[in-house]
This record gives sequence, structure tokens and C-alpha cells, in this order.
Amino acid sequence: MTGPLKRDVQTNRANRKFEEHVDLRPTIDINGSQMGGDRVARIFLPSRSVMTSARVSRQPWLLVFEQQVPPVIDYLMGYTGGSDTLTQVELRFPSRDAAIAYAERHKLDYIVVDDRGRDL
Repeated sequence: MTGPLKRDVQTNRANRKFEEHVDLRPTIDINGSQMGGDRVARIFLPSRSVMTSARVSRQPWLLVFEQQVPPVIDYLMGYTGGSDTLTQVELRFPSRDAAIAYAERHKLDYIVVDDRGRDL
């Protein structure tokens, strides 16, 4: 039997290069609890759309996760990517108290951004 094929060596090299840029360790387990890392959730009331002049009376509160790992830039193609997929999660709640209760129930560190100076 001979050594590995040339394409297998190239595939292994590509896999190693990919693993250098992307951290493949999971940040959350199957139950949704944290497994290390300082994940901070931000709870806030989003501003109304600039495409409307109406006042919005019922707008949901959002819970989003702060970015923990800087993005990886692919200079050849111009794409931005990374392994921090939890920043794409956006949870909507009917009230601020519901969002806080969710964060406490799942043992998340959170920051409430309450901007009372704006008109709703």
C-alpha cells in the first residue's frame, strides 16, 4: 500500500488552515446554558424605522448577544466571517420584564439599555 493520495494531503492542509481561523469548540450546549466564555446579552427597545413617521406604540423588546470574537476577513474575496454564530440570534419579547426573566432563567449575563429620553 502506498502513502496518502495527493488530494488527501491537500484536503488535510485545507482543513488545518480552516481550523486555524475558526474555533470549532461549541460555546453553548444542547440545553442552551453557557459553557465558558463571557457571553453578555443586551436587552433593548429598538428604534422605530426611519421609513415611517408614525409613532409605534407596541414594539417588542430585543435580546441580542454581544460579539465575543472579532470577525475573520477573507482579503481575497472580501467576505467577512467567523465562528461567533450566537451574535446572529435575536429574540423578541413583549415586555422588558419578560426579556429579563428569560435571561435570568437561562443564567445569562445581561445589560438592559433603557432609553427613556426618546418618544415612542
